[in-house]
Amino acid sequence: MTHIRLYFNSISDSIVAAGTRAGSTTHRSGIGTNREAILRDFLTKHLPRRLTANLGGQVISHESNSMSRQIDVLVTNDLGVRFDEDGATLVTAESVAACISVKSVLDTAELNDSLVNLLSVPDPSPSAVSFPYLKGGAYSSFLQRHPTYFIFAYDGFSGKACQEALNKFVKANPKTPFHRLPKAVIVNAKYMITFSVNERTQRDGKRIPANSFHWADASGEDRGFPFCALLSDISSYASWLNHMDTSIYPYFNAGYGFTSGSV
Repeated sequence: MTHIRLYFNSISDSIVAAGTRAGSTTHRSGIGTNREAILRDFLTKHLPRRLTANLGGQVISHESNSMSRQIDVLVTNDLGVRFDEDGATLVTAESVAACISVKSVLDTAELNDSLVNLLSVPDPSPSAVSFPYLKGGAYSSFLQRHPTYFIFAYDGFSGKACQEALNKFVKANPKTPFHRLPKAVIVNAKYMITFSVNERTQRDGKRIPANSFHWADASGEDRGFPFCALLSDISSYASWLNHMDTSIYPYFNAGYGFTSGSV
């Protein structure tokens, strides 16, 4: 067994143990917060230093004057203005690298709640984020990949049942853009469901159709793999940062009713 596999399998085991300890409290809200903190702490210890994992927060957009629902774990870049007064985490859409919904036990109701929460996050606006030194179409290319959305659970229903519930949700919400769907749904030490935009072939030769969900076993010796995938997908955001320009002016202008360029 490789060092990487040993390491991430031990991470999965540690999170199982920490989640069990978190569940020992008698306060339901405390259990949820503790389990969100466990995942936040894992990300804090492993993400590139230009990305920060935050416990709870809401995402705002000047363009639609909207605010997301509460997101359990937000990963943000180091370019955006911060709104942390009074312990509140308010984040501009252009600062978001990843959004994660955390559940103690995943079932259809909790899955749908996570999906609705994640879909409440507004897209970054091209008037507030740009890539001036990259070729045309960079913003569209960026938006198809980032930010990334995840659902993480400590336990839950079967992978097959989860996949069916995801397909049912997408069928009921046909206008949902593919880039807004979860990059992965992870039930620790059980399975991981990913969404494939392009057709691909697994190492066992099985064909995965384009624009579809696919579940894979993540138990036993593969239990650490979802954490590798989570880190890889979120960390890939950092490669855009050296080419990214962000501006807070559209937020100030919209907030005070100024025309573009007034501030």
